[in-house]
Amino acid sequence: MYNSIFDLFDEIKSSGKDWLKSQLKVSALTFLLLTVGLFIADYVCEKKYGSGLALDLLIPLIAFVIAIIDAIPVLGISACMLPWAAIVTIFAEPRTKGLALLLVYICVMVIKQISEPFIRGKSLGVSPLEELLAAGFGWLAFSWLGALGSGIGLIAVPILYTVGKKAYMATHTEYFQERNQRSFKPDSRRDNAVDITDDIEDVDKQ
Repeated sequence: MYNSIFDLFDEIKSSGKDWLKSQLKVSALTFLLLTVGLFIADYVCEKKYGSGLALDLLIPLIAFVIAIIDAIPVLGISACMLPWAAIVTIFAEPRTKGLALLLVYICVMVIKQISEPFIRGKSLGVSPLEELLAAGFGWLAFSWLGALGSGIGLIAVPILYTVGKKAYMATHTEYFQERNQRSFKPDSRRDNAVDITDDIEDVDKQ
């Protein structure tokens, strides 16, 4: 598949761009979830306690900043949401506002963790399970380098796995073509179709 080292680098570069596109989609999803979740929590707190979590105009900005920080490998929204919830619980009145922030954090994290492998897998051209396993392996393999190494592993290993899979598929085309053919179900309509070409030929002869 790769005739030279330059072709390999081009493929890595292309897969890297696909990963960045997937990251933009994940960040956009995180921003949307945080914005909706914080507005709901703010509305509930204002109705119940007479004061919200923040000014309405600040909520989209807060969600945007958290989404940007979340894009940094290893940090995630935990680096912002958990300290925020703790500060609100300790210093704000009533303290149950911190619980509202914690619920927003849990909901966003659950939805994000479920959808992220699907988004990244689709962008990279691999299955969600493959992307999840590759990212997990990268995180473990480079964890000895600390947080920076784990972040590099989360990005680099899925990209290298994608490049390797493309190369393997390109060099084993006969296997994948045969497997794709087996995956298609026969069209029953073709089996039941009536061949009228003979009748047409008989009419022409008459």
